[in-house]
Amino acid sequence: MKSLAKKKDYEILNNDNGLYKIVLNGVCIKTPKGNSIDLPNLKSAKLLVKRLKKNNKNKIIDEIKITYTAIDKVALNKQKYIKEVLQVLSTDTIVFISDNQEKLYSKQKKYWEPLILWINEKFDLDLKHSSNLQIQNYSLDKNRLLNSYINKFSIYELSALISLTSLTNSLIISIALIESKINYNQAFRFSFLEELFQASIWGKDKEAYSRLNSIKLDIKLVKYYFDSIKN
Repeated sequence: MKSLAKKKDYEILNNDNGLYKIVLNGVCIKTPKGNSIDLPNLKSAKLLVKRLKKNNKNKIIDEIKITYTAIDKVALNKQKYIKEVLQVLSTDTIVFISDNQEKLYSKQKKYWEPLILWINEKFDLDLKHSSNLQIQNYSLDKNRLLNSYINKFSIYELSALISLTSLTNSLIISIALIESKINYNQAFRFSFLEELFQASIWGKDKEAYSRLNSIKLDIKLVKYYFDSIKN
């Protein structure tokens, strides 16, 4: 006799606190560490259900993993993760420019400098371009406004920001994307400016192109998650 797999039946419940739970076959789903999942709005709950139905466990970054990280890790020590994400500034992609290739240098100045000026003005920072790889240290005192800004993030928003910085290697680009100063396609192009520039000269490597396209789609996914969890 052929065994039939039980159909997965998801539903969304709104509890007394105005938070949303996802129920699978009558049981509330939990994180890998057994923690309850309480989502802030219906939009984010629907987004997670959509991903759960796809059941794509091979993705490195998706809405489920961002949510699990928020609950199982970020919630346990939020300040630790805020400190870590602020430290990305010291090695931020767009702080380091290449002055040994004139055309690349020109592109970096054109696309990166406006973002540095923007974030300096927004958070009263003093970030500057550097042509060497010496790590710049930015104390929490100097990052007071930026620290306060990120402290207001929910655990889900902070988890999304962490994912963005890991994809872009840039806190500046990540915040510009979150603030809709740039779109996801610009965030991708600015993050991988040098790699894309070299590909335009030497031609596209099929494997590298596939990897970059996957990263671009992940940046888009995380931005949509952030907007969904926020609204």
